[in-house]
Amino acid sequence: MASPPKQSRKSLTDLFSDLKIKPAAQNRPSSPQKRAMMNTEMRRTISRGWPSASKDSVAPVYMTIHSDGIYCQRADIQQPEELFAKAKNWLEVIQNTPHDEIQDVVTKEIQESMIRAIFGSNQIERAGLNLDITIYLCRKILNGEDVGPITERDPNYQSALLELYRRDPTLRNLPSQYVLRSHNEVIQHAKAFHFLIHTFVIEKQDLTESLIKETHRILVQGVPITDLDGPNIQPEEYGGIYRTVVVGAGTTNFIVPKFVPTKMKEMCENLKRELEDAERNKVIDPFSTASKYSLEFVQIHPFMDGNGRMCRMILNAILCRYAGVVVPIGEQGEEREEYMQIKRESSQKMEGHGDYATFVLGRATRRIREMKKKLSGKKRKA
Repeated sequence: MASPPKQSRKSLTDLFSDLKIKPAAQNRPSSPQKRAMMNTEMRRTISRGWPSASKDSVAPVYMTIHSDGIYCQRADIQQPEELFAKAKNWLEVIQNTPHDEIQDVVTKEIQESMIRAIFGSNQIERAGLNLDITIYLCRKILNGEDVGPITERDPNYQSALLELYRRDPTLRNLPSQYVLRSHNEVIQHAKAFHFLIHTFVIEKQDLTESLIKETHRILVQGVPITDLDGPNIQPEEYGGIYRTVVVGAGTTNFIVPKFVPTKMKEMCENLKRELEDAERNKVIDPFSTASKYSLEFVQIHPFMDGNGRMCRMILNAILCRYAGVVVPIGEQGEEREEYMQIKRESSQKMEGHGDYATFVLGRATRRIREMKKKLSGKKRKA
């Protein structure tokens, strides 16, 4: 029997003809009330030590950061061993800083890095809106405002469009359906990222299949897939649902649909076991672990769409919990090209995640250094 046809996105110029966006269902896990509590709960988590893998509400459990030796030498960055040593030392400085002195700085740094990560991730997928509007929308969402998807049936449809036009006049040159879709891509990305960070980092739950599915369902609410060969696929038809069709990117075909559930089960079980071992031994390489499992996820490509954004959220959830930082990727064109080249080569050569881990290590080290500098600046001002 012939394989099902591959699913592919239309280019942006093809999206405008008959796009219909249904209102997204209310989502309890990423409710405005819960989002409003995130800063408070993040501060409470930080007050017990940062980054701390502890599930104990009283005593922090700091883990030793130790390289697993997977890193590859890259021409554009210094020796991975030197980078790793710097990251380790700076993390120890952060961990040894009195908790009441780091709460505000770390909370703000995580939130701002999340927003930049959302922008960069959307840029990689040619989704979303410009940086200014992304910051504007994400701050509203992360502060708990009830921002929902815009549809043409929304009574505030015109005023919402006018506000977007005011913030980016170039949007006036685009069909309103594209602007609506791009708006929805930003706000749902922010809600999904918040939900994953809240559940995995703050509540310290396991990264299970159900958590991944729910995060994906939130991500794609209000964003249908437009297909070249058939009708639009609505969010409720693919959100949080493993694909049953073949998908590919360029010359790369991902795992055959019938093996997706097994591969996802194996991935989540292996990650849980690896993290439990790390927490028991109090030793982890967060950069390698995050790279390994985000790369494995994207090579499975379990959903019909949104896999790239999901893999970067998984990367950052693991980094945030075990290294204390969120790493934006894709803000600049050159970085996007480098990132995509590494991912393509990793998928084609199947030679492990060493090159990708080195890429992540370099960017994570910058974020750790930046956090340390801000903490040092606060001490001097005090």
